[in-house]
Amino acid sequence: MSQASPPRRPLATVPELAEHYSVPEKTVRYWHHTQTFVGPLMFRVGRYLRARWEDIDSYDADQVQNRRAA
Repeated sequence: MSQASPPRRPLATVPELAEHYSVPEKTVRYWHHTQTFVGPLMFRVGRYLRARWEDIDSYDADQVQNRRAA
């Protein structure tokens, strides 16, 4: 018997990322453009910038961990 894989979450859009981090959409695009490793991993899907929610969750957890270590 095969196990069903968990349902996939849709990719996050720039407006969703901006809302999640309470920053302007321009800031989210700047994070990607400057490649400064600020913000979660983002990538292009055609002309659209997207992020996986798993990467966002991982980035958020890393930020909490780094804050506690400081």
